[in-house]
Amino acid sequence: MKVERIELVPCSSCGNKYIAFKFDRPVTTALLDVLKSNGFTEAAHFTKVGMLYADNLALIVSGPIGSDRIQVKCKTRDCDQNLNDLEALLLRTG
Repeated sequence: MKVERIELVPCSSCGNKYIAFKFDRPVTTALLDVLKSNGFTEAAHFTKVGMLYADNLALIVSGPIGSDRIQVKCKTRDCDQNLNDLEALLLRTG
């Protein structure tokens, strides 16, 4: 799977980063399974309405199932390594 990382304008007051990952194919629930097997927790009420929403101690991953991108929000100010790890996980998932 091809993964493109897009940095979005951060929250000016909180300093947290927002990232989007764009894929060359639609997001499916298989991605949610990968995230859950790597320490993320699913918010099932979002899944029931067609949204992917999962979080761990450092990141929140969300986006519509069937779309070609997900959004990632950092829960901490310095989470570059967490974003790099997530990107590597997404590339391995392909």
